[in-house]
Amino acid sequence: MSGDLAVQCSKLIEWLLARRVIPEDYTKLLAAVQVRVAEAQKEQITDEASRKLILQHEEVHFLAAKKIYEAIQRSPEGQAKSLLGSHTHPGAAKWKAVMDAYRKRHLGWASAARFLIQNVSYELTALTKQASACERQVHDCVARQVELDRQEANAKARYRELLNDLGIEGFDVRSELRLRAKQELSEQVIDLLRRAGQDTASKYQVFAEHAAERPLPEVLPLFRALSTAELPSMEALEEQVPGFRELRLQKGQSLDADANVHEVPAAKGLEVEAAGTDGIDWGITCEGGGESGGSGGINWDFEVEKEVATIEPEGVSAGIDWGAVSFEGCEIAEVQGDAAADEAILADAAARDLLAREVAEALAFLVERCGDLALGGAACEEYGPKVQQSLAEVEALRDLMSQLEGLLSARRTQRLVLLVSSKRYLERTAQRVEISKMQCGKPASRRAALEKVKADQMAEAGRSRTETQQLLTAIKEVKEDLEAELTAHFKSSVRILNTST
Repeated sequence: MSGDLAVQCSKLIEWLLARRVIPEDYTKLLAAVQVRVAEAQKEQITDEASRKLILQHEEVHFLAAKKIYEAIQRSPEGQAKSLLGSHTHPGAAKWKAVMDAYRKRHLGWASAARFLIQNVSYELTALTKQASACERQVHDCVARQVELDRQEANAKARYRELLNDLGIEGFDVRSELRLRAKQELSEQVIDLLRRAGQDTASKYQVFAEHAAERPLPEVLPLFRALSTAELPSMEALEEQVPGFRELRLQKGQSLDADANVHEVPAAKGLEVEAAGTDGIDWGITCEGGGESGGSGGINWDFEVEKEVATIEPEGVSAGIDWGAVSFEGCEIAEVQGDAAADEAILADAAARDLLAREVAEALAFLVERCGDLALGGAACEEYGPKVQQSLAEVEALRDLMSQLEGLLSARRTQRLVLLVSSKRYLERTAQRVEISKMQCGKPASRRAALEKVKADQMAEAGRSRTETQQLLTAIKEVKEDLEAELTAHFKSSVRILNTST
């Protein structure tokens, strides 16, 4: 026996043609064989093993037809033969004809070689690429899910920070924002006013009267009014604080600014009078007399008498029937007076401006007094026993007033006031919270979509890998059978290379 013969799988057809073991027109002859295969597949085979083999092979090449025929031969249908040795069952006879066509002129080798080339060069490569692409998609989905987890954590952290900054829980955003704003304004600004207001105002009053050497009107009137235990209403403040009403009118915020009614002068030639007759008094007089004469007015040729018709059924009195009014579903809410006053006063632009000016004026006084006391200058005795205080006590008042001035000018206080007074700002802030909350849910929905894509891609990759293994098994069987037949024909060992098995 000579040396081994090695053949590249992709060159197998050319190698067989070069050795003249298959005809040049093998493609036409194989097409004719496929016609016989189609006729054989139409025949009914009762043997279960043979039927499974027929169904497994969509394209019946030489070695597949060989397996099918061998299975039919072992069945009762294949064993039934005539005296001359031919099959009596039409299905077995037609599958034998298929095998004879493949055996003739070695067309079976051309069929097996074409099967190897097609599947090794194209099908196997395509399945491998498909599986690799699906696995890459799975890895990308995993990486994107990790990124979405990070984004979700950051979004939730930003949402919590926003809620903490606004001081709300996030269940009923608008109500919580208004309530929190009212509470902070009341607790911070009004509390500081009550702690330092009366003492500061009284000492400033004594200082001003001493400097002027005469009694003076009450200084810091708004500051004094807001530092009382019970806050006054806006109407009371307009009466108590000089110039406050005019300041509100300038800013267009007076309570009765919209109540002014301007009289419209009557047109010349028209007189408006109260109806005093029984008929309809149209209130129109003409300067020139009409043809009707007498009254000089318009004669409408009809009279309207004043009649009042009343219908009073028995048992029903006139007026509102309160028994028919239902209060079901109505709730009575108690409004706290101080909270409502806080909201009204601090939401008023004129009140805020005037209060800021008075606070700055009182703070300037306390700063100067601290400087005088620290340098041992003008002593407290100069202003009488009512204001005899130590430097530490005056510095404490100064610190409170400085803190109050900072609160009034702080950006957070401005936001709180806008939350109470501006519906537009409240709605915009609530939308910020809602958008931030919505951002927390987006990564979860995207992650769920990626999970579905990942599951689909993993299933597809699994199917591709399974098909690849099945195809490799089929390629290995065809390769071994073809190598065995070629080895027997050439009397030398034939090896088919590069079949990936």
